Amino acid sequence: MLLEQKVYLFYATYSKFTFGARLSNYTYKIMRTFFLMTALTTLFFSCQTYTENDLNEFEAKIKAWATKKDIVFERTDSGLYYHYLKEGTGPKVKYTDSVSVLFKGKLLNGTLFEMEKEPITFAVKDMIGGWKEGLMLSEKGSQIQIIVPPQLGYGNHKLDKIPSNSILFYEIEIVGIK
Repeated sequence: MLLEQKVYLFYATYSKFTFGARLSNYTYKIMRTFFLMTALTTLFFSCQTYTENDLNEFEAKIKAWATKKDIVFERTDSGLYYHYLKEGTGPKVKYTDSVSVLFKGKLLNGTLFEMEKEPITFAVKDMIGGWKEGLMLSEKGSQIQIIVPPQLGYGNHKLDKIPSNSILFYEIEIVGIK
C-alpha cells in the first residue's frame, strides 16, 4: 500500500470516528494528536534511506571522478565535497539568509542540467541539503564547487533532467547575501 493510501485510510477512519460521535474537547485533542503523530511517523519511516553499501558506492564514484578531474575536494561529515575556486569575504551565509548566485549544475558524466548566467536569488532554507551546507561554508564573493551525493540532493526523486539517485556537481558564485 502506498504511503498516500495509508495516510488517507487512517485519516478516513479517524474522521469517521471523530465526526460520527460526540467527543469531549479533551478526547478530540488526544485523537488529533495521535493522528498527527502517526501520520508524521509514517512519513518519517517511509522516506528513502540508503544502505551503507549505497553510501560507499556514492563515495567511490565521487573520489574516482575527483581524481580523474585532478581536483582536491574537502569532505564534510555529511558527505558533501567542496573546493573553493575563490574564497569570499565577510560573514558566512546563514540558514536564514537569501543568496543571489550564478551557477551551473552537471551530472558527473558531464551532462549540464541547469545554468544561470544572471543572478538568481534563493532562500538558503529552501535549498537541497548539499546546497545549504555548501552555501553556509561560504561568504559573499565565494566561488565554490560542490559535489552533492544523492542523500544530500534529490535522492530517489527523478526530475526533468536529473535521474534518480544522481550525484550532482555544481559550480556556484555567491554574488549577494540578504
